[in-house]
Amino acid sequence: MKVLHVIDKLNIGGAERVFLDVTHLLVEDGVNVGVMLFNEGGVLDEQLDDRLKVHVLNRVNKYAINKMYEANKICTEYNIVHVHMRHVYAYMKVAQKLFRGKYTIVFHDHFGDIDIDPGVPKSMKGMLRPDYYIGVSRSLVDWAVSTLGVSKDNAFLLSNTVIPNKDTKFTAKQQWQKGMMVANIRPTKNLEFAVELAKKAGSALDIYGNRSDEEYYSKIVASIGDNENIKLIEGVTNFKDIYDQYDFAIHTAKSETGPLVLMEYMAYGIPFIAYRTGEVAEQVSDVIPQHLMESFEQEEWIKRMKGLSTAKDTSKKLKEVFNKYFSPEQYIATCRRIYESVDY
Repeated sequence: MKVLHVIDKLNIGGAERVFLDVTHLLVEDGVNVGVMLFNEGGVLDEQLDDRLKVHVLNRVNKYAINKMYEANKICTEYNIVHVHMRHVYAYMKVAQKLFRGKYTIVFHDHFGDIDIDPGVPKSMKGMLRPDYYIGVSRSLVDWAVSTLGVSKDNAFLLSNTVIPNKDTKFTAKQQWQKGMMVANIRPTKNLEFAVELAKKAGSALDIYGNRSDEEYYSKIVASIGDNENIKLIEGVTNFKDIYDQYDFAIHTAKSETGPLVLMEYMAYGIPFIAYRTGEVAEQVSDVIPQHLMESFEQEEWIKRMKGLSTAKDTSKKLKEVFNKYFSPEQYIATCRRIYESVDY
């Protein structure tokens, strides 16, 4: 079995992080795997596993037929083509149809706004509907079967994972004075709530993210105003070296499929409070309910923050939850079972 993973470019984002981790884990597990990038030059390129065979399409015009032909030709070297993200899938499916590729496409959907936007894109209807579908959340898998029309036997749940760095340290603190949040700057992430929460709680807050929406970015900057305790920080790709600078983390997104960052907090034992949305929250909601909120009532969040700041063994418990539910070993075993279920 030869597997090719495909993505457009390795910019900063959750799907890109999953792409890096899953390809690394597959190589570690002895799978013959390669990767194809539509374009190189992403800030995460250097994090690709050196053992991977890398194909770069150098695509400038997405409608260029010669590049579709080249993409299809590369794919014919593999049995399974594992495609990440919706726009990448649409391109690869069209290329396969045009040039009658004999490989099997497995579409890996990372769409984070499924609870807000459950519509079916034109690029996934009719002949372009995926035969095999992987969703990173139960909501996506259910949507694929009920709305998209994918066969139940061909729709798989593959919850995300992270690979903890053994050298990363986090020291639990008894007073929560400085918090962090990791989220790209777009409306779904609900950053205005995070800003107002920090103001009301009297906490310092560093928000790490890249702007995806200029108008929304300006709105958040205005809401921060001259408050020197709240900062927007762009361009950071590696958080493992800075976790110990913080006392706690928050995540205020209104809709998620993951998110990966909650797994990282658990893996390193970083106390967090998050709105209950996404697959990660659903999987652990009965185990660590004290870390998950059901509303956006500021007073409830502040009350929960005060309670968790004095709780004992929080870091140890979070690490135990990560190892039980989200370990890389479980993740790659599930991924391999999916491949074994695919006709190729």
